[in-house]
Parts: sequence; C-alpha cells; structure tokens
Amino acid sequence: MGKILGVILIILLLIILFVRSPWGQGIIVDKVTSYVSDKTNTRVEVKKLFITFGGDIQLDGLYMEDKKGDTLVYSRHLEADLPLWPLINGSGVSLDRLQWGGVRANVYRRDSVQGFNYQFLIDAFVETDTTVTKPADTSSIDLSLGTFDLSDIKLNYDDAVTGMDAKLDLGSLNLEMDKTDLKNMDFEVGDALLKNTKASYT
Repeated sequence: MGKILGVILIILLLIILFVRSPWGQGIIVDKVTSYVSDKTNTRVEVKKLFITFGGDIQLDGLYMEDKKGDTLVYSRHLEADLPLWPLINGSGVSLDRLQWGGVRANVYRRDSVQGFNYQFLIDAFVETDTTVTKPADTSSIDLSLGTFDLSDIKLNYDDAVTGMDAKLDLGSLNLEMDKTDLKNMDFEVGDALLKNTKASYT
C-alpha cells in the first residue's frame, strides 16, 4: 500500500513539474493551438503562455485570423492575477490585476447571411441545440476587481446590417476599482487615468 501511494505521489509530482515547466506548457500550447487551427481551418498562434497554480497568467503573441485571412484578434502581451482558490471553492471570481497591451481586434458583418467574421468560431465549438435554456443569473456572482493597466488597444467594429460603425484607439487606461457589486449594479472607481485616446461611433 505504501509503495502504491509513493508511486501515485511521484506521478503527481511529475505532472506538476511538467505543467509548471516552460517546456511542458509549450507542448500544451502547441497542442491547443493546433487543435483550434484544425477545428476552424484558420491560423492560430501563441508565442508564450505561462500559468501558475496560484492563478498568475501570462499570454504573449496571441494571433487569430478570420476565414478571409485577415486579423480577427491580436494580443501582444497580457498578464493577469486571477486567484484560483475562490473559483475552486465557489466563493466568487476575483481579478486582482490585469495588464494588457498591444491589442488589435477587427469585427465586421457584411450581410445577415454570413454573419460576423467570428461566426466560424461559434460554428466550430458550439453544438447545435434547439433546447431553450434559461440564461444564467450573473447577478448572484461575487465578483472582485482590482487594478487595470491597458495600453495600445485598437478596436474596429463595422456592422453593415445595423449601420453601426465604431472605432477605439486607446493609448492608455489605468483603473483601480474600489467596489464591484453586480447584484445591485453598484460600482466604485478609486483612481482612473485615460490618455491619448480617440473613439468614434456612427
């Protein structure tokens, strides 16, 4: 019995070391990107992904294109502190820190038949189900937000069906949340700094 327990502990230790190592996470990233690329028949790349068991996430060089080969989304660098223990024990969601920079996103819809240029993702990963389900009640979620540091973000949204055209060129946004209450829709911002930003909406 002791030997079996020892083997199990050694296997768990090896799994942990594999997941925590850059080599292991590189293999996982390659498998995931290859799966998504094969599933959608589009180009998907991730330069680096590192996740710790404490909830620290670093994602560099995320690139995904649409069916026409145009850039759907690109993210140069993302770091997030998302503690896993509150998620595991069901006590809520906590995003203590988010640093995100160098983002490009292009969303458009030319007609109502083909839909938006991200429709292929929905078609590939969402199963067709005609059963009507009740929307989840997000107001009961205990959500805690901390600091946000966003920079160099450019978003383009063009919907020819509704005639909506929106663009955002965000230089930098530093935000510190003091209170987040989804149930009562009560939000308090401690400090906020917005610089070098342009936005248009038609």
